[in-house]
Amino acid sequence: MVNNRFYERIDKIEDINILSELVCKEYKLGNLHDTFVIEIGYEDFNAIITTDTGKYLMKVFRNSRSDEEVEQCIERTWQAYKNGVKVPKIYLNSKNKIYSIINYLNSRYRVTVMEYINGKNFFDLGRKPTDKELEKIVSIASSLSKIDYHPNFIYDTWAITSFCAEFEKKKKYLSNEYYNLVNPIYEKFKRFDYDKLPKSFVHGDMMSTNLLIDDKGEIWLIDFSVSNYMARINELIVICDDIALIVNDKEESEKRIKKIFKQWCNEVNATDFERESFKILFDVANAINVLNTQYEIKELKNDSDETIMHLEAGLFGLSLFND
Repeated sequence: MVNNRFYERIDKIEDINILSELVCKEYKLGNLHDTFVIEIGYEDFNAIITTDTGKYLMKVFRNSRSDEEVEQCIERTWQAYKNGVKVPKIYLNSKNKIYSIINYLNSRYRVTVMEYINGKNFFDLGRKPTDKELEKIVSIASSLSKIDYHPNFIYDTWAITSFCAEFEKKKKYLSNEYYNLVNPIYEKFKRFDYDKLPKSFVHGDMMSTNLLIDDKGEIWLIDFSVSNYMARINELIVICDDIALIVNDKEESEKRIKKIFKQWCNEVNATDFERESFKILFDVANAINVLNTQYEIKELKNDSDETIMHLEAGLFGLSLFND
């Protein structure tokens, strides 16, 4: 049975296959066989629909997003696709649009359909990328930063830019131990000159759940729900505090992070300030993991494997580079 918290993101429907059938008709995908809901992520509602013509990814945007935000979100993926970044193809609907509004009874759904990638993300695989795979991922990140695209800002509660605001709202969920870990980072970051960092188009969420490896060994980037125009180093930080980390292996984690940091700096011609800023931004990203997972667990009662993974990664990440 699918976890109800995923269905709570969209209007109620008695059977998700009803929506899938409407989508199949709108996109001319053939006759529906079944729908498989993807139970990971904190943003939208995602499912794999299988028809007699193949498999497709159906993304239904959560109700809290405005129509403008939905359109901007899809446009972000479209820009990456047009510029040759390894992202799934976006299908056009019957009106040659990149997303659709599907009405059913009194419900309204904003939907887009993408190419299904025959593979798994690193979270489902239960492993970290190899050194070679990390190199490919960093190259994807640096290629995104070279796209001349300035989308409107989308607020992301997990982003570095949101740390101060989210800390003020959620610090009450921290135990004394976690508060003593996170508060000094908050105090230091309040004085940090974030606007001095070079900005670019960033995915903002390049982690294990959003990176797929297909049956040919190719790596694909999915889900641009929180992509933005912001400090380009944020992209690298997210990679470092998730897929580069090997929890409980300090030596290997630091080695992997140093290696990809050097690669990224070379590929984007990093400034001295970006190089100097890595440690504080890395700490902030890990502190956010601790802060937000405590909120998820205590307020939203979400202690999923994904939540625990982010908590453990955050705590371990804060122990690195302190020698």
